[in-house]
Amino acid sequence: MTAGRIAAAFVLCAAAAAPALAHHSFGMFDMKAESEIAVQGVIKQWALVNPHSWLTITVTNADGSQTDWSFEAAAVAQLIPKGINAETYKIGEKVTVVGGPLKDGRHGGVLKFVVHADGRYSLPNDAGNIGQEALDRWKAKKK
Repeated sequence: MTAGRIAAAFVLCAAAAAPALAHHSFGMFDMKAESEIAVQGVIKQWALVNPHSWLTITVTNADGSQTDWSFEAAAVAQLIPKGINAETYKIGEKVTVVGGPLKDGRHGGVLKFVVHADGRYSLPNDAGNIGQEALDRWKAKKK
């Protein structure tokens, strides 16, 4: 095989692999600290899946109706090293979820951190340091 053909084959392989490395943007979420939401509810579902895990909670509204909120978390490969697994979020557990809301107003967002009923915190996210920064702000407000 000539050097030119080897180079062409390399470029084609690299181009074919590029979509596998792609990651969606966080443009659909309002990531600003001042826009963070804290939603209290009961865990309905914890889907520890790729490419992103999802935590769905059921919120009881002031009028007694219920609304499901879904929050996007990190992929399995980022969560397991943090100690977050299939048993971390149990159906029926009361939690507060803090996140960046969806810009279109739907009930959901990017998950920054979770406050468990026993006071523990967990950080099931992968967007840089957004969870830790949000948690630090939350703790500072509580002092």
